[in-house]
Amino acid sequence: MINKYLLICSLLILSLDSFGQAQNELIIYYGASSSEFLRNESLIGTGSSEIKDQSEFGIKYLKHLNENIALETGVNYHNSTISIKPAFTVETREVRDENFELISVPIMVNYTLWKYFFVNGGALIDFQITQNSTNSQDGIGYAFGIGGQYDIQDLTIFINPNFKKHSLIAFEKSNNHQKLTELGIQIGLGYKF
Repeated sequence: MINKYLLICSLLILSLDSFGQAQNELIIYYGASSSEFLRNESLIGTGSSEIKDQSEFGIKYLKHLNENIALETGVNYHNSTISIKPAFTVETREVRDENFELISVPIMVNYTLWKYFFVNGGALIDFQITQNSTNSQDGIGYAFGIGGQYDIQDLTIFINPNFKKHSLIAFEKSNNHQKLTELGIQIGLGYKF
């Protein structure tokens, strides 16, 4: 019985030691995307919205578990302008612009293919900062992408085209919830330590 516990403790200590050898990476990035609020079904007679001037920046932290697999997290800040076009009525209503800001925390897996390419994907936990005419994007979504990277000693230059769907599981339930959907690209610089 004691030998069993000694064996388990020894394996845990050895695995912690090997996990300590894994490399960390900190990345700063900037991104741009084409975004749209999508519904499950279209509604007739409602207004519309258009997202413009969107950009994002953030910090990623990668914990490399081995040569190919890393856990990826961080903080992403999305900023854009939503142009709201009210539904047609007898009264004239003007188009108005609203600021839209969203903070996302990714919890993803990053898998390196060969030496210069990677795929990443996982969950997004989203928190909308601004109040808007659109549905709140607070909730859990997902993201996935494929990218390229080039290492220069401890520095990494990367590009990451990606797809994101926000508020897949909304914290606030509503009928025919609008979900922010993005097709974008991130470029950045990382440092391995």
